Amino acid sequence: MKVYYQESDNDCGISVTRSLINHFFKKEITRTELFNQVNISPDGLSIFELEAINRKYGIHLETYETTIEELLKFNTKNFFILVTYRDGREHFVISKKVLKNFVIYDSAIGKVKLNANQLNQIFAGKILLIEKVEDWKEDKNLKANSLKDKEIFILSFPKLFASISMELFTFIFLLISFGINKFIFEDVIQTSSWSNIGGIIFWAGLLILVWSLAEYLKETFYLKHKQWYCKKLYQLLFEKLENKKNFFFSKLSKNQFLMTHQYVKNLSLFYGEVISQLISSLFITLFLVFYLLSVGYWISLLVILMALVKLANFYWAQKLDGKRLPEVWKNDLSIQKLFFTLNHFLKNEWNYNKFLFLSKSLKDEITQHNLIEREISSSRIVISKLNFFITYCLNIAIYVVGCYFSLLGNGVSVANIILAGIIFHQLNGSLDKSISVGLNWNKYISSLKNYKQIIFSDNIQEENKLKISLPKFIELKNLNYHNGRKNIFTNLNLIIYPNTFLFGASGIGKSTLYKLISAKLNFPENSIFFDQVEISDISEKCFNKLVVYQNNQSKSEEFQWEKLYDCVNSQKLDSILQIAKKLDIPVGKSVKAQKFSDGQRQFINLLNLLSLTEKIILLDEVTSHINKEIKKELYELVFPILTSRNFLICCEHDLSLKQFFVNQVNLDQLLTEQCL
Repeated sequence: MKVYYQESDNDCGISVTRSLINHFFKKEITRTELFNQVNISPDGLSIFELEAINRKYGIHLETYETTIEELLKFNTKNFFILVTYRDGREHFVISKKVLKNFVIYDSAIGKVKLNANQLNQIFAGKILLIEKVEDWKEDKNLKANSLKDKEIFILSFPKLFASISMELFTFIFLLISFGINKFIFEDVIQTSSWSNIGGIIFWAGLLILVWSLAEYLKETFYLKHKQWYCKKLYQLLFEKLENKKNFFFSKLSKNQFLMTHQYVKNLSLFYGEVISQLISSLFITLFLVFYLLSVGYWISLLVILMALVKLANFYWAQKLDGKRLPEVWKNDLSIQKLFFTLNHFLKNEWNYNKFLFLSKSLKDEITQHNLIEREISSSRIVISKLNFFITYCLNIAIYVVGCYFSLLGNGVSVANIILAGIIFHQLNGSLDKSISVGLNWNKYISSLKNYKQIIFSDNIQEENKLKISLPKFIELKNLNYHNGRKNIFTNLNLIIYPNTFLFGASGIGKSTLYKLISAKLNFPENSIFFDQVEISDISEKCFNKLVVYQNNQSKSEEFQWEKLYDCVNSQKLDSILQIAKKLDIPVGKSVKAQKFSDGQRQFINLLNLLSLTEKIILLDEVTSHINKEIKKELYELVFPILTSRNFLICCEHDLSLKQFFVNQVNLDQLLTEQCL
């Protein structure tokens, strides 16, 4: 069973699913592809969601509650899933019984063996039996997600041809240099005259100069090509992001956008340099091998020995990377997350015990990282230097064996021996370059798969979609929504009119309702209507321009004071500027360059909305950090402007604010009545 290490605290279910698909179907499914099919919460996948996502791939999971004693009596040779506790939350691992012990395939720590007592300390009392119910075949939707290479074929053949030509051009200069020096050297040997030594030095210096210039031009070519591909990949990324369905961003995994720049860098290197180097290295390698074989049959044995050495070097280096690199990547992610956590903690709170805990956790992760890195680096050095030693021993063997045959009078000249040694050295470099590409091939392919998942998942399809104007009402018909852990709404029916205040207890579903209306979550069909038009029938581009959703964490760095002056009359503008003065906000200065408190930020967010007209505006506790006195002034001054120009829905915990709205919806009361 292959273990896929998790990259976040909440994605053990994703890793388990990837392992099961690989085990049963020998398929490599990316983490991103699975994330795109679920709405994963901060606590991770629930058992319900884990069963559902595996069912899509032909794997049936059946959940049972059990005790550790019953589990010991359970007789099976098959794999099953254990629900354990890790860091205070449920954690999925794959397991197999071996006598009275359990082999655990854990996406957090790898493969371990536990006895019953050890398992009992973390066992959550649930297991999931695994059964392959059918041979999984991708349906049309899954095929769309599998993304064949032609769907992102951005390789430029003119640039590829130019790079290969430059590589071969540089190599030809090297051959000419070798040939001329060989010719002059043979002439000096035959005539026993040193008068031509000046010519050797001149031609050698000139050709080395030209060769160096060619190398410089080649590296410049590569740099320009990598920059071109980087620009092209980002251009494609931004074009596609503008045409995404809203709920795509809710499903996107936490670290995915953090890794996008790395994907682009890897692909720029792959398209701009690696492919051309690989192709040119193959041509050069074949030419050098044929030349060396033409020198004498004896050298073919040395070439075969060097090829075997390179294969062994590639095998052991790849095995080392496959075994330990996932641990390094997992450790790097842990360090990154701890730095983010520590940074957030130091900015927003203080607790000396927590500070010591976070510092110790970070020190432990860094220590572990250094230990693994040292072990990997030491092994790499040993493999590299063994390769170096054996290769150069073979290189010296060419001179030794060549001199032996030359002394026997077998027609092998000293010049040919020297040239064969130099060519052998070049062959070594060419093979090393090919091995380097091979070792990094999986990295490039993985970057390509993850980049394609971002580019091609949940794109807008505009066929037969309607364009609408500002609706007169929003209607919810028999709305059902399950978040993977519990039912939030069951057959909810509601008509919402403009200028509505929505209120209810914390956790009742206000934010979820906003996200469903704004399509930030994958909404149920035939449940949400704008003027009798189901929102899935509305053009996504029209929908995205029509709906504005803003919560208490929003930032409006695009706000400009000049736009405010244009959209508010002078009397109200003076009152707004007075409130800005009370909040110590410098008027007229760039918002992006300043650091605001939460209350100041929320005030700027509201001002930014004043330029909007004919929009559905969903406001989720947008004044929660503004003091009560100023908050009341804002509701008296700013909100009438918003409601006169837009379809406004607002929710706040302060129920005294509902007096400023014509329509009011008590979600607690509504859900209670509909349950009766």
